[in-house]
Amino acid sequence: MAKSVGICEEALRDAHQCLWSTRMTNEMMLPVCSRLDAAGYDVIDLIGGAVWDVSIRFLKEDPWERMRHVRKLVQRTPLNAWVRGQSLWTFEIFPNDVVELAMERLAANGIREIALYDQANDLANVEVPAAKARSVGIRIRGALVFTWSPVHTDAHYAAKAAEFVRLGAHEIIIKDPSGMLSVERIGPLIGAMRGKVGRRARINVHSHCMTGRAPDVLLAAAEAGADVLHTAISPLAHGASHPPTEQIHDALAAKGIDTGLDRKLLEEIAGYFRYVCRRFDKPQGKPVGFDPFTLEHQMPGGMISNLISQLRDNGIGHLLEDILRESAAVRKDLGYAPVVSPTAQLMVTQAALNVVQGERYKTIPDELRKYVLGYYGKPAAPLNPELVDRVLSYGGKPVSGRAGDHVPHALERLRKTRGPFGSDDDLLLAAMYGDAILKPLFEARARAEYTRYYNGFSPLRHLLEEVQRQPRLHYFRLAKGRLEVEISQ
Repeated sequence: MAKSVGICEEALRDAHQCLWSTRMTNEMMLPVCSRLDAAGYDVIDLIGGAVWDVSIRFLKEDPWERMRHVRKLVQRTPLNAWVRGQSLWTFEIFPNDVVELAMERLAANGIREIALYDQANDLANVEVPAAKARSVGIRIRGALVFTWSPVHTDAHYAAKAAEFVRLGAHEIIIKDPSGMLSVERIGPLIGAMRGKVGRRARINVHSHCMTGRAPDVLLAAAEAGADVLHTAISPLAHGASHPPTEQIHDALAAKGIDTGLDRKLLEEIAGYFRYVCRRFDKPQGKPVGFDPFTLEHQMPGGMISNLISQLRDNGIGHLLEDILRESAAVRKDLGYAPVVSPTAQLMVTQAALNVVQGERYKTIPDELRKYVLGYYGKPAAPLNPELVDRVLSYGGKPVSGRAGDHVPHALERLRKTRGPFGSDDDLLLAAMYGDAILKPLFEARARAEYTRYYNGFSPLRHLLEEVQRQPRLHYFRLAKGRLEVEISQ
């Protein structure tokens, strides 16, 4: 059993991605950043694929600016960004020059660590960002996507962990997006990894509460020798999110395991996010019961909620269970691909087509054909030969090697065709998005002034502001200790 365990806080990234459709704005997060920095976290998670994309497309907030503003307030605690190999933060495969510049700009904008992964755990696809990240001083946290299949054994993950360490990873993350881990599995899995990497890398456990098992899994992981656990402050925990930070801290403390967290500050942070939930009409996470069907389809909660909405909009909501069950069959055909973006979206789209059209693989979308042909990398197990034959009948030839090597360099072309750019940050945005998306982002960015949110949360001030907004309230008195406030109007 570990004597101390670090905590990675997911409130600013994965938690609101799971519970709020990734809609946490800078206004919501900046006022609490100084408290987060002082709380004693091992690392604070900030940027990832959906957070990046939603920030640009829907919130009209520049993620590069978000990094800079948060870094000014978070001085002590490392900020982490999740990087999906050659895809960075979208579903595209980017050329090596774009990926390398992205690592440079992460470092320049205050990111000290990256959680680096590939959706199929093909580590050839992380070699370029890993090498560049090391050269610019970013620590690498190699993430392996956990899934159940005949080929995803403890030995498989242990070998991948050792490969990540050879690529320069200081830490290994067991990334469990759908809550597939069990108390029985986590101990042997950590033991197998430790046997391969020893103490050359710390082991993280990142598990979601979809099956209701994640809190117990994290505690079992600590007993098995895990070094870092990923949690979310309680208003943003449970559901499809992570176990509550306070609950895990208290349970570990009862076992004599130190987290380094300031329990009083955790209460303040939780109180702040409860206020945010009320003010901005956001849901708080609730515990969920165990659903064995989740173990069959393995789909993350955020994907299921989006799928339900899309099916209802098209009048086929009653097909949800059939599509989820078919997605499990498609996953097997794809070499037991881990259920994580973007392959999760590919298999759900294909499953929906199979069910609606009444014939398997009658229509195969272009992106899934590219996956089958090898443009996304090498799967853990052989693909279904019948699916391969069907894809080959469309035309195209199989490829091998790194995904980024099949895409030509883009930066010079972008400078010539869409430049000049005010910064390399804007150049990278142009590599990922067209002008129709970037123009409203840049217009909103020119108007934004986020420093007014720095340390901007005062419970007393907000209480008094709300009191003054009540037209029928003529008298108000608040007394606590030596403090006494009286308002009459």
